[in-house]
Amino acid sequence: MTEPLSWDQLAAELGFLDIVREESKRTIYCEPHRVHQIRAAVDQKGATDILTVRASAARPPGQLIIIDEGAMAAAEAEFIQGLGRAPWRFGGRP
Repeated sequence: MTEPLSWDQLAAELGFLDIVREESKRTIYCEPHRVHQIRAAVDQKGATDILTVRASAARPPGQLIIIDEGAMAAAEAEFIQGLGRAPWRFGGRP
């Protein structure tokens, strides 16, 4: 028989769920005329807290682009931080 969770254990589990949800966030870029259709599908699945839908003409017709914007922001911050350690030039580092 499984022991019931204590309040502290429950709080830890819920905190972990928040972390997972935050790290799961993605942005879906689609054709402008499909935004409402994709948003409706995301809403129907109950995923509006982790999936954002945006219109974009800069993607292949008939295809979606799904981006982890948190990872992109982290990569940008790492790149900027790296510029302080070593210069960068077009084509890569020297």
